[in-house]
Order: sequence, then C-alpha cells, then structure tokens
Amino acid sequence: MRKRSAMASMSLLSSVLLLCAGCGSETQHVIGQGDLVGSWKASGGDSIRFLADREVRTNGFSDSDQESCGHGGVGYWSFYVAMDDRGESIRTSPEATEGDFVSVSLREGAEGECQVDLSVIDEGRSLCVADLDNVCATGERFTRQ
Repeated sequence: MRKRSAMASMSLLSSVLLLCAGCGSETQHVIGQGDLVGSWKASGGDSIRFLADREVRTNGFSDSDQESCGHGGVGYWSFYVAMDDRGESIRTSPEATEGDFVSVSLREGAEGECQVDLSVIDEGRSLCVADLDNVCATGERFTRQ
C-alpha cells in the first residue's frame, strides 16, 4: 500500500500482474460485484464494507506497512480491467462488474487519497493486500461475513 497517482498506479499494477503471474501459492480468482458487495473481516478485527454504489468503509489495515492507510476510512472501490489482449496494461474502471484485483481509495483530506490494492483469492472467498512482489503481501486475509 502506498500513496500514488493514477498513472503510477496503472504502471505499478501492470508490474504486479506480470511479476505475480507465477509467484507464490496464492491464485487470483475473478469475482462478481454481487459477491464482493458486503462485509469482509480479518481474524485480527480489521474490516471492509463494500457498498453497491462503489463506496467502501474500512476500520483499517493493521497488518500493513503504510501507516496512512492503516487507520481506515471512507472512500470508493473499483475493479481493475485489462486494456489490451495480453493484460499487460490495466486500469481501474467504475463500470467493471467483475475482476480479480480491487482498488480501494480512501479519502485523506488535503493530502489526497490512500490507495490499497486487494487480490481476490481462495476461489473468491478471501481478499488480501497486494504489492509489487506478491499476490498477497501480508498474512492478513479478509473473509466474507
């Protein structure tokens, strides 16, 4: 997790998908909007609530290295979509109704937004925080409640 511009996010996420295509034991899974909307909770107590209008509410990401995102907040979510046939270029889309990679942008006031990227794993039953090197960058797993 880290603060970044929209262009940097697209480049970063393209790299994530390319680097993680064969790494780790976690496999990303496509999930529909209807299956994402609702409450998700981690064993440590962190929670995320995805709303159908694309709003998101979270109480934080305690198992993260980014303090500014760790306190949670209110923002919006969207799925990432491929911009080319090979999936090398991706971006967030407010119209996408399914995906295996979710962007969560939390409002931080004057400093801008804090963006957290989540991979959909365990055949759609879990979400985990993604970074450049791992489909799941931390041990924290959010499961549907």
